[in-house]
Amino acid sequence: MTESNRKPIGLPPRRKADNLSVQNLVKANRSSGTPDGDSTATSPAAAPLPDTASKQVTFYMAADDLKRAKAAYTGTSGQEMDRSWSDFISRAVLMEVERRERLYNEGEKFQGGARKLAPGRKIQL
Repeated sequence: MTESNRKPIGLPPRRKADNLSVQNLVKANRSSGTPDGDSTATSPAAAPLPDTASKQVTFYMAADDLKRAKAAYTGTSGQEMDRSWSDFISRAVLMEVERRERLYNEGEKFQGGARKLAPGRKIQL
């Protein structure tokens, strides 16, 4: 390692406390209460999502299947009026859900679904 001949000049200047910068807003949103100190409000993460709210979903898929799905999406998204990749995936999943509801539950929605699923574990047969 080489020695640097630069001299330290001290700490960077502090931001004014009344300046609502992005960092201050992020810090306020992460605190348990609201920015004005009222801790009676519930955090957005604790509140249940409305049924129509979007929620990020992460899953694993075989690389070849993913390439195939992306090719189908890019090749047909205009004709099928897909709003986005997420819309394409969501519709595909819901088509399978509806098929299973018809086949196994007389077309009715299954109960439950709020429980967290075990990540990446295969079903034991």
